[in-house]
Amino acid sequence: MKLHQHLAQALVAHGTTHLYGLVGDANLFMVNAYVETGTGRYVACTHEANAVLAATGFAQATGRTGVATITHGPALTNVVTALAEAVRGGIPLVVLCGDTAPGDLQHLQNIDQREVVASVGAAFVEMREPATAIEDLDRAFRIAAHRRRPVVFNMRVDLMWEPVEPAKVMPVPPLTISPASGKALEDAAGMLASARRPLILAGRGACTPEARAALIELAARMEAPLATTLKAQGLFEGEPCNIGICGGLSHPTATEVIMQSDCILAFGASLSKHTTEERAYTRGKRVVQILPDAEETPRLDIPSLRLIGDIAGTARAIVELMDMAEIPGSGATADLADRLATEAADFAKIPAAAQTAPGTVDMVPALRRLHQALPAQRVLVADLGRFVTAAWRNLPVTRPQDLVYTSHFGAIGCGLGEAIGTATAITDRPTVLVAGDGGFTLSGLSELVAAVRERADMIVILCNDGSYGAEHVQFTNRSMSPKLAMIDRIDFAETCATLGFATVRVTDAASLDAACTAIADRTGPVLIDLRLDPEKIDM
Repeated sequence: MKLHQHLAQALVAHGTTHLYGLVGDANLFMVNAYVETGTGRYVACTHEANAVLAATGFAQATGRTGVATITHGPALTNVVTALAEAVRGGIPLVVLCGDTAPGDLQHLQNIDQREVVASVGAAFVEMREPATAIEDLDRAFRIAAHRRRPVVFNMRVDLMWEPVEPAKVMPVPPLTISPASGKALEDAAGMLASARRPLILAGRGACTPEARAALIELAARMEAPLATTLKAQGLFEGEPCNIGICGGLSHPTATEVIMQSDCILAFGASLSKHTTEERAYTRGKRVVQILPDAEETPRLDIPSLRLIGDIAGTARAIVELMDMAEIPGSGATADLADRLATEAADFAKIPAAAQTAPGTVDMVPALRRLHQALPAQRVLVADLGRFVTAAWRNLPVTRPQDLVYTSHFGAIGCGLGEAIGTATAITDRPTVLVAGDGGFTLSGLSELVAAVRERADMIVILCNDGSYGAEHVQFTNRSMSPKLAMIDRIDFAETCATLGFATVRVTDAASLDAACTAIADRTGPVLIDLRLDPEKIDM
């Protein structure tokens, strides 16, 4: 057996069902061997960055380690932003990267790949020699899964045809952790005992069925409202005292409940400035943070008390302590369900459209109309831009894994690649990509052919205001001409139609109706070009 064949079989053994990539001389034969196994799906991309982003979208939507493959040199430098996005998001990823043979000093693509990877904070695992290749690959998968980190697995191109003896693959063992216990847990229960308006907040680290059930049980015992971070949106869907997102996207009732709370139990949440509204939501309150592991992030706020332990087990342990101490419920959820039901009914109403320039539509009413036309069960991938908060607020998802977050590194243009990874992995619901015209163009329109080729159920909603939005706002706020922030209008509907998308250009109420019909009647990828007035969009 040749090394490239053995690596392909090892990928299958590690549960790699989708391999995203762009083939080159360093990985061509391994990809071919992977395809020939007949057990995995290779999704070819037109740019290496989108291959890595697709694997990132796959990982977020499925909860499994994403796998991408690229060649050496410029292929690696092409994926630096995508790697940084995965690093900042704590997303498990293995990137199979070729490398130049040592000693070939005049090879045009020869660079110090370890230093490139180190610059963005990703892990680097060297395939030392053919005899240790599978052992090294196993280590890459363990680091990715256990440390929630992208790993570049560096493979020398000159070794791929070396003969190897079959080696046993060691699958990644499950990472188990005990519930929090001892004095810290007793201190947390003590804080709850004196709380009059407690609040339970869940982040992405609490998004398992077991954790959900345990937190709902704890909330009922405490008589406390339930809230989530943006990335855990939909975790408590259907619960009567679910106030939704805590942070800048909070609805009025949620904001009132959060501000009135005196003790917050944050499970699996990093307490970022977006969740705490620059600490306005936590200032003067007792905050107990329960994390499922000790991995730190630079976004952490400082809680009153921090516990490390299994989320579900810790929540159940708190219930047991409350029962033992006969701590009564808080009564903080009285009449809350009725108030939330009223607010939900108001959200179902499409707001009146504001006056905009001829040939454009008001963004929020348009998104709300598309929300009603889309299937309730869908995946949302929102690229970064001044439209993004409106997208998150007006196109909500009903479970956390259906929100693919692309803004960890603050880079526009990551959405299309991640949407392709999501749409090729999730087949029982459509993937909805919301992007601005600047980020959509930056991401590489040629990548749309991958969505067409893979017959992806993808709906692209393009917020097309003919500008780079954030820069437009800065110029306008300083009473300067926004001319430099404007983009020459691209006819995305016509352009994307040539690539195989069904397209609708939305310029008025009638064409918005046509877009809703196109969603219902779709048989493949659809692009909806929302023409917006750059002067009438709020950040």
